[in-house]
Amino acid sequence: MIRCSRSLLVLAASLGLAAAWLWADEPQPAERPTAEQLEFFEKKVRPILAENCHKCHGEKKQQGNLRLDSRGTILAGGDLGPAIVPGKPEESLLLEAINYKSLEMPPDVRLKPEQIATLTEWVKMGAPWTPGGETALQPRKGALEISDTDRQFWSFRPITDPPLPLEGEDRGQRSEVRGAVEPVRNSIDAFIRHKLAEKRLAPSPPATRRELLRRASVDLTGLPPTYEEIEEFASDSSPDAFERRADRLLASPSHGERWGRHWLDIVRFAQTNGYERDDEKPNAWRFRDYVIRALNADKPYDRFLVEQLAGDELTPLTDDSIAATAYYRLGVWDDEPDDPRQADADELDDIVSATGSAMLGLTIGCARCHDHKFDPIAQEDYYSFTGFFANIHRYGKMAETVGGGQPLNKEGVFRDLPSGGGQTLCVSERMDPPKPTHILIRGDAGSPGKQVQPRFVEVLCTTKTAALPNLPEIENEPSHSSGTRSVPLTHGRRLTLARWIASGENPLAARVIVNRLWHHHFGRGIVPTPSDFGHTGQPPSHLELLDHLASELVRGQWELKRLHRRIVTSATYRQSSRAEGSEFRVQGSVAGGQRSEVRGQENQLAPSPQSLAPSADPQLVDPDNTLLWRQNLRRMEAEVLRDATLSVAGSVNFQMYGRGIFPTLSAEVLSSQSRPGNGWENNQPLAQQARRSVYIFAKRTLGVPLLESFDAASPDTPTSRRNVTTVAPQALILLNGEFMQQQSAALAERIAREAPGDAAAQVVRAYQLALGRLPSDSERQIAASYLAREQARWQTLERDQPELFRAAGNADGTKLEGWEQYGGKWQLREDGGLQVDATQGAKIVHQKLELRDGTIEAQVMLLEGGGDAGLILRVNQAERGVDTLHAYNINFRKDQLRLGKHQNDWKALATSAMEMAPRQWHDVKVVLEGARIRVFVGGAKEPQIDYTDEAPLPQGKIGFRTYSISSAVRNFRVQTAERTATLDFKPSGSSFLSPTPAAQRALAALCKLVLNLNEFVYVD
Repeated sequence: MIRCSRSLLVLAASLGLAAAWLWADEPQPAERPTAEQLEFFEKKVRPILAENCHKCHGEKKQQGNLRLDSRGTILAGGDLGPAIVPGKPEESLLLEAINYKSLEMPPDVRLKPEQIATLTEWVKMGAPWTPGGETALQPRKGALEISDTDRQFWSFRPITDPPLPLEGEDRGQRSEVRGAVEPVRNSIDAFIRHKLAEKRLAPSPPATRRELLRRASVDLTGLPPTYEEIEEFASDSSPDAFERRADRLLASPSHGERWGRHWLDIVRFAQTNGYERDDEKPNAWRFRDYVIRALNADKPYDRFLVEQLAGDELTPLTDDSIAATAYYRLGVWDDEPDDPRQADADELDDIVSATGSAMLGLTIGCARCHDHKFDPIAQEDYYSFTGFFANIHRYGKMAETVGGGQPLNKEGVFRDLPSGGGQTLCVSERMDPPKPTHILIRGDAGSPGKQVQPRFVEVLCTTKTAALPNLPEIENEPSHSSGTRSVPLTHGRRLTLARWIASGENPLAARVIVNRLWHHHFGRGIVPTPSDFGHTGQPPSHLELLDHLASELVRGQWELKRLHRRIVTSATYRQSSRAEGSEFRVQGSVAGGQRSEVRGQENQLAPSPQSLAPSADPQLVDPDNTLLWRQNLRRMEAEVLRDATLSVAGSVNFQMYGRGIFPTLSAEVLSSQSRPGNGWENNQPLAQQARRSVYIFAKRTLGVPLLESFDAASPDTPTSRRNVTTVAPQALILLNGEFMQQQSAALAERIAREAPGDAAAQVVRAYQLALGRLPSDSERQIAASYLAREQARWQTLERDQPELFRAAGNADGTKLEGWEQYGGKWQLREDGGLQVDATQGAKIVHQKLELRDGTIEAQVMLLEGGGDAGLILRVNQAERGVDTLHAYNINFRKDQLRLGKHQNDWKALATSAMEMAPRQWHDVKVVLEGARIRVFVGGAKEPQIDYTDEAPLPQGKIGFRTYSISSAVRNFRVQTAERTATLDFKPSGSSFLSPTPAAQRALAALCKLVLNLNEFVYVD
């Protein structure tokens, strides 16, 4: 059972600041369905209901007073009661009926088993329904013909820059409750204030300097500002102080890391294939690095899209243009499909769906099996769109060594970078002319129908003719003498599509990316469904503002940093997030003569008659803050929370780029894979593990618990809007997780260095580092009292239970004298042994002593766990990695002795049954003579194992290894023909295994509490 210190709870309550774990008393469901659930509903559930149920239970006809075209009417039910009970399929009448258990629905043709399974799964997951689709949307009937009415839907209309509202007026008002608000600063404020004025709402006062800088820093770089930066900004009285700060943040290399993560969510970035093996996609990390570099360089967004869709068709080729095309290889991939044709169709569907949602904000994938039920997208549109991608060459096979020696079969297309900086995963065009593209009847690759040609989405074009692309002639470049090509054969299809998507002719690309930026700066998009701008998505709250910013983006050469700057420097962004009071009365307007950035002109702003009327209570008129009468309070995203913790602790490593990092995961987490620990290098130094979270190796079947508990995006599907849940595991992982323990200790060490021996100064420094402010007088007193109590408690424990202080681990990466350590948490024992915690693949190897033949003696003890531990002999390991070990393993289990051979994979050579009592030392002797290996246990005269290896390992080092069990070793003795040696375990340097003083432990406890405060976890 996980327990929390009562003194921590008392301190949190005394400080008057809710700790992050205090809001997790009871698990709470997510407020909104996940992106995966909504995709499941739209692609699988809604079509079943529309095709089979709405005829009798829709808008025009409701047999039994039951209507099944909205979630509300489904839950309300008909004459027999609710049709479903979310989360309880066994109590859902609808499922009973489609299974023909009582009612028999549909009455004419029973649903297919897979359709029944889909509806059952939908009810199990809580019956998610697309937001904005709660009302009854009528599915289209008959053949789909695009009409002028279809093209007049708000998102399908061409973008036009609307006139600015309130030109020459000031909507800046002053409230008796909330004080004076800021004047209009740029065009954004003009649109926002206009909507507020229509509802008689006044904007909130500006945020404090500390709140504003912290908000902007986290939004633009994913890192909090230092206390010193906040103080410097607070004392800067120049009119453009914040604008200069924003420019500095936008110029930071951290900006690309922060915003690159958002794009990686959208394009379902991962470095592995998924499924049972979940093998690595070699060099997929170069796509992540490309995204970060592109955003830091402010690469125009239209070029950014073109490179990902058709970078290999551009000339001249660059590192970026090639690496960007790994976009096509980011999805889940089945390397052993039952039906290769269907698997290929499914993978093309993944590409089409991801491109549609990420770049167009459309659910194009819903038209795979039939015309889209709600948007004017025909099935022919879907397959015509697919035709642009049908000739991509995505796979090949070649051998490569990754991870410092780990062999791997590379599945894919790989090209040398023009710069000479290695290879990258990418795609190319097939050398043959494109094969015909056919409509697949109901999406079945074995049922081809009408042939179609590549064509743009018709409803997004002004006419049917405009949807026809002007494809270039096929260019067959002559081969070089080597048989290779400097530029791949190009048919120009993807490049044609890419240039259409990233053009002013397409009404969606600019709108969609503007909305994504807005979403991440305010916690909610102007369109609340960022990847669905169709009929099933939610309508925009400020359409004119969206189109104005989209026009600005195109006029500004698609540069995103200009748009970031305009958003964060607006008065709307700079508002306080507080919702204070419920009685509002406007006293008057801010005096005129303000400089507005609207259209770059200086406007003389005059008070509006409407601005002098009493204002309404925004908490009643607009409780969801849709109109942005205040800024939104937001919790840090998972990666930001981890990075912010590393930053304030002084641990963060700002090294950029590369294959990625592998934070240490427990045996329990690793065991969640079908092959525990496979592909996870659980042994990196802490300095490497302290890099920013965007560089964590993205493995589909294995995630970092801290990130997963705080709603990190799933790499299996495009994620445009993360859930924000509040559940008990978040509290437990912040209080008890290994990462938080380590960083609390690191923060305590930092504070002790910067304020040595002064408890009062240490309290102040803890607040400065973690919260960017000074503590109040009451906070100082409470924290100082807590620190004194904790120190006294630890001093008592140090006196009464010295074993708790005997070892402090080896987290700083230092070593034992003469030994090299590969992962694991080791500690010296009073009995002369060396003990290691239960983990997978922890090893310690002597740095110098090698042997081929000789006698090795030692004592081994097994402790807690179900794995095995023992000696490793003839060890050869080129690089530290769990799966790169070459050695003989003499492994002890509680009921068995095993001899194994590790050559990347472990292979059993011989076993012997024996009882190994835990918590007792067991003598072991191994005699190596060429290919013969004999193992003696407990002083036995005859060996328990006597084995001759037909392919013996060469000379190598000596060590000890454990797997999923805590264990210990001592009295290592080696005898060869030349020498006899006793191998001791002695600290190398004073920092290794040195006890942590009581004062330091008490300070670490205070640091952990401060890092758990909502004030740290949330951005105001």
